[in-house]
Formats: sequence, structure tokens, C-alpha cells
Amino acid sequence: MENLFGIIGDFDFENIIEIPDWVGEGLHRCRVSYDEEVSKVEFFEYDFKHPKFIQLDEYQSFKYDFKYEDRSGFQNLLKLYPKADDVIVTQNGLLTDATYANLAFFDGTKWFTPNTYLLLGTKREYLIDNQLLFEEEIAVKDLKKFKRIALVNAMRDLDLSYEFELDNNIITIKS
Repeated sequence: MENLFGIIGDFDFENIIEIPDWVGEGLHRCRVSYDEEVSKVEFFEYDFKHPKFIQLDEYQSFKYDFKYEDRSGFQNLLKLYPKADDVIVTQNGLLTDATYANLAFFDGTKWFTPNTYLLLGTKREYLIDNQLLFEEEIAVKDLKKFKRIALVNAMRDLDLSYEFELDNNIITIKS
């Protein structure tokens, strides 16, 4: 928050978030919207997306240093590729992130994540801190050395991964 608003300190989420009665079985996510103060707390059922096609798109000027409520940049990118389930942004030929997750690639021994990410995700950092994921510069041309892809965010871990192949800037998930 300090980097974004110049505020020092944290929100006391235990006193801010009240979990509704309807949140019970299943997996849910909580979205907290805030500026200098918390303005809204929402809960949603979480539905795991299992992509079949992921488009790579070179987009030099795309920035997403903080998690914003306005995701129109990502939504516009997805509209460019209606057959794709997701889009991975590349910059200077290097992989960054997908529209809703950080990236992880398995080479058969270790998991790697691009050191050229758009958003410093909390799950990504957790996996790096616990030496389950290693940062590396990953170019589009390097994808052929990897066997699996995982789309990592607060709700998705490395255990949800897919075999894939790359052809003409489209990652196809093998079934």
C-alpha cells in the first residue's frame, strides 16, 4: 500500500472481513477493494478454469505492477483472441504472466517462473521462498525445453499443471 498510496501500515483484515453465512462448502475467493480505506468486500465461488488454448501476445507497453479492480487491459487482450482461453503477455520475446496468473514451467526436474513477471504474486513468492519454484529468464524460444505449465495464483498451485505443446505462438494443452 505504501508504494501505491503512500500509506504506511496494513489493514486489519480480521476486523474488516466478515464471512457470509452462505460461504460454506467448496472453494471461494474474497476480493477486497480499497484505496486509502477498504470500500468493498465480496465473496465469489471459485471455478477452476482448465485452458485448452493459450495465446502468446507481444505487448511492450503492458503494465500491471499492482492488482487493480480495473482489469480492462486484460479483458481487451482476451477479446483479441476469441478462441484462446487465456493470453500470456510477452515483452521483448520474454514471458511475463497470463491474464489471471503467474506462470510456472516444469522441465522434468524443477519448476521455473519468469523473472520478467507483470505482478509479483503472493503464491509465486511463497513457492520461490520455499524453493519449490525458481526464477529464470524464459523466452518464447525456451518453451520447448519444458514439459508442463502451471498457472499459479492464490487459488492455484503447482499441482494443477498441464502437458503442452507450442505452435505458432499458441500453447495447446494436451488432454
